[in-house]
Amino acid sequence: MTLASLINYMGRSVISVGGADIAKEFHFTEAQLGEIFSAFWLGYAVMQWPSGWLSDRFGGARVLGLCGLATAALLFGTIPAATLLFFLLVRGAFGVASAVLYPACASITSHKFAPSVQSTVQGFAIGGGSLGIALTPYLMTAAGSWRMGLACAAAITAVFFGLWIARLRIVHLPKPVEGGPPRINRGVFLLAVQSMAIAYYYNFTDTWAFYYFREVRGFSNDRAALFTLLLQISGGLAMFFGGLFIDKIAPRTGRVWPSVVALTVASCALAASVVTKNSELVLALIVLSYTLTTACEGVFSWAVITAAPHSAGASYGFVNMCGSVAQVAAPLAFPWLAARFTWDGSVYSAALSLLIGAALWFVATRQYLQRPLAALTK
Repeated sequence: MTLASLINYMGRSVISVGGADIAKEFHFTEAQLGEIFSAFWLGYAVMQWPSGWLSDRFGGARVLGLCGLATAALLFGTIPAATLLFFLLVRGAFGVASAVLYPACASITSHKFAPSVQSTVQGFAIGGGSLGIALTPYLMTAAGSWRMGLACAAAITAVFFGLWIARLRIVHLPKPVEGGPPRINRGVFLLAVQSMAIAYYYNFTDTWAFYYFREVRGFSNDRAALFTLLLQISGGLAMFFGGLFIDKIAPRTGRVWPSVVALTVASCALAASVVTKNSELVLALIVLSYTLTTACEGVFSWAVITAAPHSAGASYGFVNMCGSVAQVAAPLAFPWLAARFTWDGSVYSAALSLLIGAALWFVATRQYLQRPLAALTK
């Protein structure tokens, strides 16, 4: 699951890292580039809930493997793109095929791992995405162009998911279940609202970071790539070990309070980076913000799985769908805010969204702080 996440995010990030070059080649504005980024998240959002239900019904491993092969085909299909409409259509389709990734992982985790380690497992699975983002600038540099970068990412994706499908015969698959998507309970709904605030922030760090470092802060291409690498490696490691750390301290502190504190500090660090001139300190503050936020991913996934243990894929898909709605809006919001308030205003909006996320996380779980989160299913 970790490797599947890494490879899928590499495919997602090729367009993000190559965005500045694509915009120059086709004379796209920042707003049009934002539309291309949003097209992915629109397709991703639409398919989240259905893909979770499909994972619960037919097995997350099977559904993830088939959709992984579809993403490889769509990456190859993006290479001849030459118009804005073509980019919008193919990236939207890529979002649809990619939507199954984390709902399928949640379904697999729910079936194969004990609740006491689910934060750890999901942290590792989601952490692979950050490593994929971190490696993409170097893949693009080695490839030499955004088209060759797409070709390399497509080939890697096709080989990996081809092997995944070939090995399904030795993977335990749950029996298919009947019926449509289950009803969303109150706990899952509250967690979905909170995910929207965090998703808005992630769009800045995961989609705009390289552009921000190079085009806004004025760092060289190599320096921007290095900063993006360091940012995403820190996030990936935080996801890996954040869930493990929270699982270890949960018997003494619970899982909610550490996350509230981490998100609050992360918001303050990102806001402080705006007024900082020193490039190393800018990086340190943004890395601190991203590290603390991503460290909470494992426990957030655990909360969703625990809130709906019998429909983990569909519930996680619903939560991700709501978060993806924010991801659709964010690529349009950042350049819009930048045009009116400079990029400082855009970064401040991301910091504010983190603070809102901390508050919503507390509100969504405050009455369950002293009880297992399974009470959310009532």
